[in-house]
Amino acid sequence: MDPDQVVAELVGMGFELSDITNAVEVVGSSIDSAIDYLLDDSRRNTASASTRTACFTSCAGMLGKRGSSSSSCSAGKIRQSSIKEFTQSASRPKRSKTMNKLNMSQSEVLQRDTGGQNVHPPLEDSDLHVATEKAVSSSYYKDEDIGPDWQKKVKTLLQKHFGFPLLKDFQKDALEAWLSHQDCLVLAATGSGKSLCFQIPALLTGKVVIVISPLISLMHDQCLKLAKHGVSACFLGSGQTDRSVEQKAMAGMYSIVYVCPETILRLMKPLQSLAESRGIALFAVDEVHCVSKWGHDFRPDYRRLSVLRESFRMDTMKFLKFDIPIMALTATATTRVREDILQSLHMSKATKIVLTSFFRPNLRFLVKHSKTSSLASYNKDFHELISIYSRKGKSSSKNKLMSTNLEENSESSDNASNGCMDECTGINEVNVDDVEGDAVSDSDNEVSSPGRYGLDSLKDRQLSVEYLEDECDVVQDVDDLDVSCGEFSGKLALKGCRGFLLHKTPDLANDPEERAKLRHKPLEDGPTIIYAPTRKETLSISKFLSKFGIKAAAYNAKLPKSHRRQVHKEFHENTLQVIVATIAFGMGIDKLNVRRIIHYGWPQSLEAYYQEAGRAGRDGKVAECVLYANLSRTPTLLPSQRSEEQTKQAYKMLSDCFRYGMNTSCCRAKTLVEYFGEHFLLEKCLVCDICIKGPPERQNLKAEAIIFLQVVSTHCRNFADISYGGYEGRLGERPNIKALVSRIREQYQQFSASDLLWWRGLARLLEVEGFIREGDDMTRVQIKYPELTERGRQFLSSETEQPFHVYPEADMLLSMTCPKSFSSFAEWGKGWADPEIRRQRLQRKRTWKSPRKRKSRKRQPDSNTVRGRLTAKLSK
Repeated sequence: MDPDQVVAELVGMGFELSDITNAVEVVGSSIDSAIDYLLDDSRRNTASASTRTACFTSCAGMLGKRGSSSSSCSAGKIRQSSIKEFTQSASRPKRSKTMNKLNMSQSEVLQRDTGGQNVHPPLEDSDLHVATEKAVSSSYYKDEDIGPDWQKKVKTLLQKHFGFPLLKDFQKDALEAWLSHQDCLVLAATGSGKSLCFQIPALLTGKVVIVISPLISLMHDQCLKLAKHGVSACFLGSGQTDRSVEQKAMAGMYSIVYVCPETILRLMKPLQSLAESRGIALFAVDEVHCVSKWGHDFRPDYRRLSVLRESFRMDTMKFLKFDIPIMALTATATTRVREDILQSLHMSKATKIVLTSFFRPNLRFLVKHSKTSSLASYNKDFHELISIYSRKGKSSSKNKLMSTNLEENSESSDNASNGCMDECTGINEVNVDDVEGDAVSDSDNEVSSPGRYGLDSLKDRQLSVEYLEDECDVVQDVDDLDVSCGEFSGKLALKGCRGFLLHKTPDLANDPEERAKLRHKPLEDGPTIIYAPTRKETLSISKFLSKFGIKAAAYNAKLPKSHRRQVHKEFHENTLQVIVATIAFGMGIDKLNVRRIIHYGWPQSLEAYYQEAGRAGRDGKVAECVLYANLSRTPTLLPSQRSEEQTKQAYKMLSDCFRYGMNTSCCRAKTLVEYFGEHFLLEKCLVCDICIKGPPERQNLKAEAIIFLQVVSTHCRNFADISYGGYEGRLGERPNIKALVSRIREQYQQFSASDLLWWRGLARLLEVEGFIREGDDMTRVQIKYPELTERGRQFLSSETEQPFHVYPEADMLLSMTCPKSFSSFAEWGKGWADPEIRRQRLQRKRTWKSPRKRKSRKRQPDSNTVRGRLTAKLSK
């Protein structure tokens, strides 16, 4: 492969360009060899090993002793295993069109991927008919034999297969709709048990249930779990290398068939034959929010699933007694998304909508300010995480570690300490003053290209929208996990399934005393998921955590599939402590004991945030969901191909997420629950950061609001009058909030040193009150061109002394704690006249700026400028 193409691929995976250049020079222009080199710690030179040992020793000093001391370098460092050690046992040949080319037999592959579960052996075509007859004859109940006592039968199945004593109310409602041959839309919180709504019909009728699911990793998890519960299942998709699985599935050998939307569109004819032979009880569309173009995770192939209603109805298939019901399920859908789902899937007008509370009382939601993407931020933000897992590591035995232990050499470590880690900054955080619409500043997208393997010569990998979208993993890939097994034959391991019984948990939603106990309750042992905005940052954070002995691994869409598969496997086996991932770490990860979800950067929507945060605490025990975001900056959209209408909706969703982070007075659980259209009956959750700390003191900001509105009114009037001469900008240019704040500083002495960040927060509060609006009718995250509304004019003209009491927003509080910026050059110049202030400023300059050699040249100060006059005075 051409070296430039190798470099481009590795940059897309998130590796540093300096490391890539070194790898290509050592191993040549082979993509596989370069990846092995970058992910293999054993190839690092001995010079950097001494630096790493010293770094580890200093870290150990901060966190306490780690085991017994040793004089040797190898003993003084906890070894991080390389990816090679983990991929050798699971390695397999590349995909081929014929299964005969595989070195591993099919039975061995099936046995390996199911962890010893009983699986179906490969069948010849002549055996399919016999197998189908056996599958149908082993059905639990015939469709016509379900009868009115179906709840007793369901209770028996629940206890036998899943260990649950009873159905939940929403599960019962969904099954009642299905028994009445109705379509059903189920909206239930993450981890509430939505899957049982479509798994029970397969066991109850003996027919097949077809489940449309967006990700192979999710389908793989569900099938493996069903096998443990004694239910036969398989999944079909682009990652399915065993073609016989699809053949057996369409012959009716499995109770539940998971299929990705891209594949089901190809299987219409075989599915119609399956409906006639064994029968299809139900079509279940999981993660159905992907259908809606107004949702956060729209996928075009989901939009085409209306073909299910058109192809499986009585007037199309004459042998059907009723239309095969469609059950749509999701954990995140606003009112608008729900309407779009019903319309897009052509669900019947009598569709039953089953709603549960979105409130997760065991989740503690927190928002913390962080500049992110710098070494100093990592040290501060992950200090507690490092301390927790380091303490656990002392008492736990050594486990095999799958980690992207990308240790830096001594030179790169020095560079990181000088601030080079800032190059990993995610492109979703851009200063609001520098962003117009979807634009992203050049400095954020700039890729340096030193050496002979630079990116300048690449013609096909320009920094286009497509490239940036790929860089950020905006769109999840259906084939996000490389699996060679897709069929699972259920076999109950224990009679009575006692091992599946869940521990009883208190009713936290209705018991405020129990919720209050969770305020300061320590988290139990369990893994952590850190969501980062870019691939590069997943590698940077995982590398940083690995230096402290934490079992951490990166996961993004561009890393090798063998690596992602192993990371996914070890995550479920509790071998890994921390996964640092982009959104490519798919939705619906079914793991009960995730204790922390950390979002390191602004999410793109509250739907995405709540769905990803909902992967914590599925066992009902307390878990934390922390959002680290730069509260001094306004987020912008990640690049993606959107229509104009979708862009407006995306900005609206991002704005809602931004306001969630800036909120300081309303319970975070209440904000999230009401965002999805549910009325929050409780006063507060008692466990989020706002409920624990309490809101800030309310302030009467009427004087500031009047001044701001007066300036806005004046400049809006001047803008409307083309012949005005009061505004300093270009003729006809609308004044933005930055220009308005500058005018306030000039006209009002008491606000001469006020911070722009504070006024932005006030403008947002005034917008919420309806006093101002966006002047150019564009949808933005933060108001940019304020314009007075009729209500604002009434507020200005009113002579009442009614106060304007508000809670300061997070950015307003942040501006109060930060050092005040100087309002004008004159005030800044006065500081230089003070010898002590001058000395301190010069000293600060020397600490972070390296001196540059300049040619000495005498220059006479210009007496026409303030700086020149100051220079002349100081020189005397």
